[in-house]
Amino acid sequence: MIAVLVKVTLIWALALVVVWSLRRGSAAMRHLVCAAAVLAAAVMPLVLLVPVQLEVVRVPLVISVAAAGRASGSSWRWGPVLLSLWSLGALLALTRVAVGFWRVRRVRYRPSQIGTQGVVPVFEAGVAVPVAVGLVWPAILMPTGAAEWSDEHRIAALRHEAAHVARFDLWTNLLAHLVCAMYWFHPLVWAVARRLREEQELACDDAAVLSGTSPEVYAEALVAAARFLRPPVTTSMIGCHMVTNNSLQNRIARLLDVELPRMSSLNALRRVALASAAVAVCVGLLTAQAPTPAVPAADKVYKVTNGIQAPKVLHKVDPDYTDEAKAAGIDGTVRLSVVVGADGQARAITVVRGLDAGLDLKAIEAVEKWHFQPGTKDGQAVPVRAQIEINFRIK
Repeated sequence: MIAVLVKVTLIWALALVVVWSLRRGSAAMRHLVCAAAVLAAAVMPLVLLVPVQLEVVRVPLVISVAAAGRASGSSWRWGPVLLSLWSLGALLALTRVAVGFWRVRRVRYRPSQIGTQGVVPVFEAGVAVPVAVGLVWPAILMPTGAAEWSDEHRIAALRHEAAHVARFDLWTNLLAHLVCAMYWFHPLVWAVARRLREEQELACDDAAVLSGTSPEVYAEALVAAARFLRPPVTTSMIGCHMVTNNSLQNRIARLLDVELPRMSSLNALRRVALASAAVAVCVGLLTAQAPTPAVPAADKVYKVTNGIQAPKVLHKVDPDYTDEAKAAGIDGTVRLSVVVGADGQARAITVVRGLDAGLDLKAIEAVEKWHFQPGTKDGQAVPVRAQIEINFRIK
């Protein structure tokens, strides 16, 4: 799990740096980078299901050694405590999302339809600002006070919210909420999610302007919507709100900047998506495993088969238990792949099945000190590949 946290931290940090470097680019492109980072964090735990070694060497020789670790004077274990804290935080975050959807359902229970924007129905409801809601059946909710707006302002608001639906921002936001619940303790996930929402609002501003609304009129529509802004209502519903408390000034300034691009070509967005996917895959394939000595190319490595005598352990050193693993109550088995050379020393040690980064390292350090009776072929000592299991048990 620590490896996953390191990888998602690297992905989020890279995403924020890239977004900053694209600050003079289109909002749609920056939003795509943030969305890719959120998606990568959602699937990154799947790397735990991938074996550390892609090449599996099946060898009948398995040597098991038990390493006893004395627990500290207290029987307190941090593993269950940390798991409980994470579960509580995730539950609270998911509860907030569930409440947000419930509030949407409550507001939409008795709305009155006042028209459509393209194929998206538009309702008048008890909301503070225009908001796009609904995943499977999206809709645009307009505040009651919007009836007093000018036609240009209403059209601008409807174009903005329709852009959210067309861009599937509602689904992207749901994914961001779930990832925030998964990594609620990590400050970078909140930073990326916040930036994602900001960029999607800017992207929809650009879409409204590109659809025919002048920047000046659109800025007036933002101000008109902000007059009815009520923070509790705005932040408690799950949806894409036209105006939030901390976005108005920046958005108006950006609308009036005629030098900023309002859109990116489809090819440019595809290149950014492919680059983001490539970076995520590369980070996901990184391993924290330290390099191990290589077997000289001139030495042929044999497997234990007919005619090959398996090596035997003559002297072994029990691995130490790390304090962190004892405190967390971690125990289990580390499986190592080794090559026992003709000199009886183990080399080319790799982790076939890991348990904990610290315990894996302790197992490697211990086996490096072992001495073997080398395997033989026709009575001659030869390098033989074998597997060793180190069983860590807290007593």
